[in-house]
Amino acid sequence: MRFFQVKPAIYYGEDSLKRVQEGNYKNVCIATDQGMVKFGILKMLTDLLDEKGISYHVFSDIESDPSTDIVEKGLMHIIMNKPDALIAIGGGSVIDAAKAIIFYCVNFKRILFEDRFVHKPEFIAIPTTAGTGSEVTEYAVITDKKNNTKIPLTDILMMPDTAILDPKLIESVPPRATAATGMDVLTHAIEAFISTNNNPFSRCYASKATELVFKSLYESYENGSNLTAKSSMQIASCMAGIAFNSAGLGITHSIAHAVGASFHLPHGLANAIVLPYVIKFNGQNGRVEHLYQRLLSAAGILNVSGDATETMYNSVVALSQSLNIPACLKDAGVTEEAYLADREAMLQKAMADVCTTTNPQTVDYEAMKKVMDQAYYGL
Repeated sequence: MRFFQVKPAIYYGEDSLKRVQEGNYKNVCIATDQGMVKFGILKMLTDLLDEKGISYHVFSDIESDPSTDIVEKGLMHIIMNKPDALIAIGGGSVIDAAKAIIFYCVNFKRILFEDRFVHKPEFIAIPTTAGTGSEVTEYAVITDKKNNTKIPLTDILMMPDTAILDPKLIESVPPRATAATGMDVLTHAIEAFISTNNNPFSRCYASKATELVFKSLYESYENGSNLTAKSSMQIASCMAGIAFNSAGLGITHSIAHAVGASFHLPHGLANAIVLPYVIKFNGQNGRVEHLYQRLLSAAGILNVSGDATETMYNSVVALSQSLNIPACLKDAGVTEEAYLADREAMLQKAMADVCTTTNPQTVDYEAMKKVMDQAYYGL
């Protein structure tokens, strides 16, 4: 027996942000970061709340790669203010932090009270990038800065109740961020499609997400005011998130998590750099070659050579080049000295990463080392 669930109510399209005015709540906590405050994105939300007379408290201390310390601060904020709803507005880091805050808030209450007395605030996720798909997953990644490691969390408690995808919120995202987060979407889709836990539902969402990325990412990157392309990428991100929430991922993410922790590269950029090398590695598996062929067909990409792995690799590399993504970690500014110094620790982290467990091609230490070296040197 297997299980598949799509929990969040998803509101999308222009002006979908107005959905926040329809909730049955009087007091909300807003989790966000200083960028949302600085660029006026937060004000778009608070203006709507003000119109309806909904009171709110803002926790805006969340940073990129949210730490356990930030989560603790957010937890105290939500416990003190006792909101009817928690609204997370921002990128994947903000939504991940909000998930962790919800997770620890509910479990803290369960220590003190019986479950029937534990109230979970309504959780609304409003992504301001088209990349992580965090608004529709039960996963979060928090950073333990003391030990320089990523802590993956997973629990149905962290699944948002509502996701809002308003393209106006991502209109001003810089091209470089659009490129990196968009390639993150593609990585989610490809890895979910070929994962050992893939299923008919996840393949459906992953294949459509792949099609939308190849169709809309470059236009979204080149023309930030194209809200049709932006909306398409939001939907792709959401669909890819639904897919990998069910199917899992692969070693692109395992390596990206390790590299990101060591060198503080944006997660989407790390994924974008590593993905082509993992595509070739996994393509050694006959089942994966077959799945690549199906995914290419669904995305409308003609496999002229008859070698689906090669076509998938070339298609992804061509898209990355058009977005000015570095070809390897070395080109991204990671020095060889630093890479070699951290390689062993990164390999150990990548091998232990949960994403490695659902990679379709069997991977051992030497295979992981070879792929990581290829991703660094561009071999």
